Amino acid sequence: MPHNTRPLFSARSYLPLLLVMTLFFSACASNKAGLKSPELPAKHWLEEAPGVPVENKAKLEAAVPNLYDPSKVFTYEDCVFLTIQQSPLLVNSAVDLEIKRVALTDAVWKYLPEPRMTMQVTNNLTRNNMDHKDTPGDYGRAKFTVGFYAAFPNPVATYFEHQVQKAMVNLAISTHRKAVGEAIYKIAQAYLQLQAQKKIVKVQKELLPIGKELISYWQQVESVDGRQGVSLNLAMQHQRELELMVEQTKMKEVMQLTQLKILAGVDPQHKLDVDTSSADEILKGFNGRSLKWDDRWNTTEDDLLLRGQIKLGDYNIMVAWAQYLPNMSISVNNSPPAGQYQPASGSEDTFLHLNFDFPLLDWGRRYRGVQTARMMKAQAFHEMARKRTDYSNKWLQAEQNVALAETELKIAKTRFDTAAMQYKEAHISFNEGIADLPNVADRQEAMVQAQIALIRAELTCELAQLEWMYISTSLQERFLGMPAKEVL
Repeated sequence: MPHNTRPLFSARSYLPLLLVMTLFFSACASNKAGLKSPELPAKHWLEEAPGVPVENKAKLEAAVPNLYDPSKVFTYEDCVFLTIQQSPLLVNSAVDLEIKRVALTDAVWKYLPEPRMTMQVTNNLTRNNMDHKDTPGDYGRAKFTVGFYAAFPNPVATYFEHQVQKAMVNLAISTHRKAVGEAIYKIAQAYLQLQAQKKIVKVQKELLPIGKELISYWQQVESVDGRQGVSLNLAMQHQRELELMVEQTKMKEVMQLTQLKILAGVDPQHKLDVDTSSADEILKGFNGRSLKWDDRWNTTEDDLLLRGQIKLGDYNIMVAWAQYLPNMSISVNNSPPAGQYQPASGSEDTFLHLNFDFPLLDWGRRYRGVQTARMMKAQAFHEMARKRTDYSNKWLQAEQNVALAETELKIAKTRFDTAAMQYKEAHISFNEGIADLPNVADRQEAMVQAQIALIRAELTCELAQLEWMYISTSLQERFLGMPAKEVL
């Protein structure tokens, strides 16, 4: 039966409201267009000290103003703070942390329903009732109606999704701490290598004066004996070789310094003075043999991340189960249910509708979602067991590498002592007139080469100990402290 369909608000009374809303949204758009572009969070993750313990956070804040002094000489600790402050290698994990924090805020707001306004303009396609006596006077005219609608969120799913996002933020913090720890390890490697290169350059330069003495020696000998100059040419060639070796070592030092600049976020063309003597403090106090791998595993970020994945699996299972709950929504409009139609001469009513809907048959989609969530949790559980075994293997390999490096260091030390004794013997013989200068020079060069081999063996041993220190997380703890015990 035909009925009168008047709009909830008349079009004329609604036009001023529509105009105000249009101006409001355009103003919001202009304000947003004038905002600055988002900047990368250089140290925002440090503001609440989620990754750096309080005492080191204060040390970092005290060091930052002095980091950009042109005359600054960077110790190992200074370079670590500079890297935390601006390294491009830490940008991805820092931005990912910010994204997870935004997602957490979004999850909180999902507890509230989202009210929506519906606007409908209706007109007749056909006018078959124009001749009826009870046809309303506005029959056939365009009608403008306004309604409201709000879908309520699934309370169980929303709660567990909120918990998931909380865990994701903490996992992002742990991931960022892991990236910072890797940067700390690389900086320590660079400082130890730079220190070794400086020692090698210093030792190699000790050969240059003896090479010049050899050239002078052969010049005198050949001028007396009237030789063809072969020995002199060989001495000059050898001197050139020694100079090139010094240049080669200096170039390696420059390349390692460039790598350090890139790691710290410094332009490779800019000056960066480093105090390599501070590398002596890196390994100070560390004794890997006094530690147990199963105790140190609990202090790693990987352990926290993997335990977090298992907990996320529990939450995802609950989110999947929550999909069985019916959907609920509320709406306000002028659509009457059966038996509530208005007479043609009456006024149109406004109705409140509370709707529940759920599928009668979902073809197993929700069940498959629960099973998938369960399998993902099982996958995370087995991944944790695999990573734990992998950690024990890395620990064993690090211990063996240190033992091997220490043995090679002893061999290099013995060879250096032997070469030093041979040089001392040759030098005494030269002073007594028994041996000539070329023999002394050969012995001295052999001693220098043995000393260089000793420096490299010391570096190999230090790098092996540093790797063990990094695996045990003792290196990272100096700056970052212990990781969180749980993700929630």
